[in-house]
This record gives sequence, C-alpha cells and structure tokens, in this order.
Amino acid sequence: MYLDPNDNKQGDLVLVDNPTTKVVSVDDIKAQLRIDSNDENDLLGYYIDAATDMAENYCNRHFITHQYKLYFNEQVNKASLIFPNCTLVDVDATTEPVAAAKRPVNWTDANGSAQESDKAYIDAFSNPSLVYLSSDFPGTTLKDNASNTFYFWFNTGYGTASTDVPEAIKQAIKLIVADMYYFREDRKRQFPMASQILLQPYKCYH
Repeated sequence: MYLDPNDNKQGDLVLVDNPTTKVVSVDDIKAQLRIDSNDENDLLGYYIDAATDMAENYCNRHFITHQYKLYFNEQVNKASLIFPNCTLVDVDATTEPVAAAKRPVNWTDANGSAQESDKAYIDAFSNPSLVYLSSDFPGTTLKDNASNTFYFWFNTGYGTASTDVPEAIKQAIKLIVADMYYFREDRKRQFPMASQILLQPYKCYH
C-alpha cells in the first residue's frame, strides 16, 4: 500500500539512535576488489559510508536499525512513520529492570507532565509503515501553546547486525564502492546498473 501524503499527517522527525554498524565491512570490500594491503583501509571505510548513504537514500529506508521520535503539535490517531519495516519502541522496566521504561506513545499533558502509553499498533504491510492509536487509548488534553507535545517512538531497519540485511543490498553497496574506488574524479555519478536493479525491490515509496 502506498500513502497519499494529503491523507496522512507527518510531523517533525528526530533521530534518537544512529548506530555505527556497517552493512558491509572493509574486509568484505577488500575481497570484492582483490586488495591485499591495509594501506587504503580508511579510504575504503569512507567509501562504504558514502555508498551506504547513497543506497539508503535511493531506497528511502535504513538498513541497520535506527530509532526515531515523530513529533506532532496535537494528538494524532493515525500517522505515516515515513519508513517501512517499523516497530514500536516498548520497554517495560518491571520486566527489564536494567532498562528505563519506554512506551511508543508519549505526550505532555495540560499540567506540563510527561505521559506515556503502549496503546498503539503498526500496520506492518503498509509502505511506509502506518501507526494507529488503539481504540482503548485514553483521552488526553495536551499542554496549550506548546509545540511537539505528542510523539510516537519507533525503530526502523532490518536489524542491529549486518547479517540481518538482505544479501542483495550488501552486493549493491559493494558495487557502488567499487565504482567510487576505480573512478575517483568528480563526475556525473549514477548507480552502476546492477546495483540499481539489486536495490529496486527494497525501495520505499512515500
């Protein structure tokens, strides 16, 4: 399902957790390019980061799990989370005592106090993901004359490890890095044809 932006509100998106895990490693790239020395390891790392950014921007999604908060100035019963494959953040401190409680729905009430609830769910088959408040979500009154008083807290990505990412995406990134490595001048750059074909099935339309 593709979303009509006129029918789905989008708020202010804030990145909470930006992991450093690489989708492909320097060793993966050295094997791809048949490089035996370590002289260009740093350079290859920069190429990997740039190629991953290119691939993620093309697909409109993260590959390694990132965490976001999506803020609104009012209570929103339905919203696009902008990315696909989203899950709601929900940590129960009573069952996970070493962790702070985190709930997927948060707001600032009329008294200025922070409130939270787990009464929300995601349509996992929409592209991008849609979040809905549950029918038993409690009635709320938000703080007056304030912005970003209501937000959803969510994760997006295939997983926290590179092994969670589809092999086709990894191969596409390797091909993009190879193109950067062999053609180092500033030029009108496009995806190598094979990498674009590999990435196309994972593209999110929003």
